[in-house]
Amino acid sequence: MSMRIAGVILAGGQSSRMGGQDKAMLPFGDRRLIDHVYERLSRQIDTIALNSNGDPSRFSDLRVTVFPDDIGGFAGPLAGILAAMEWAANQATPFSHIVTVAADTPFFPEDLVHTLRRSIADAPSHIGVAASGGRLHPVFGFWPVFHRADLRQWLSDDKNRRVLTWIEGHPHKVAEFPIVTARTGTPFDPFFNINTPQDITDARQRWITIQ
Repeated sequence: MSMRIAGVILAGGQSSRMGGQDKAMLPFGDRRLIDHVYERLSRQIDTIALNSNGDPSRFSDLRVTVFPDDIGGFAGPLAGILAAMEWAANQATPFSHIVTVAADTPFFPEDLVHTLRRSIADAPSHIGVAASGGRLHPVFGFWPVFHRADLRQWLSDDKNRRVLTWIEGHPHKVAEFPIVTARTGTPFDPFFNINTPQDITDARQRWITIQ
């Protein structure tokens, strides 16, 4: 199976632990958090789209296709992954796979796409999922688009929302990424994600130490 791959940033959550603030729009360094995530992914893959359930115009400067979940009720990351699969399948030249990243994780590995792709190179019908420090990061996945019908059926039961549970029901490969060491000598997980006001404070400090 030849692969045609698109990258998708998942920004469809409600940011409830951030007090309802839009995490993607938070100031980060000299720009917004979403700008850093977009640039990091754009260094790894040519075509990028964005899943968001808010006003798409706030991303107009990124010049990417923005699409919402097509399942109501904020069904979580799997709803964004499903919407991304549908978008990928319906392009004039369809994509066979998508790779997803979270909009609140600005330090994800620079070789994420390459490593996830390599993890399923001999089994392109498998899902590839990132891990670090012995912990899986299921939103950072490499997804065969043909799974979309099965995923839509699974999500039709509102009890089915956990990304990892769905992955575990399908053939998959795990790609392990190393813990990163900052210039200060402090180790940190490249999949550190921002959920709370304290997290964004910590992430800004980490950003300073790796510049």
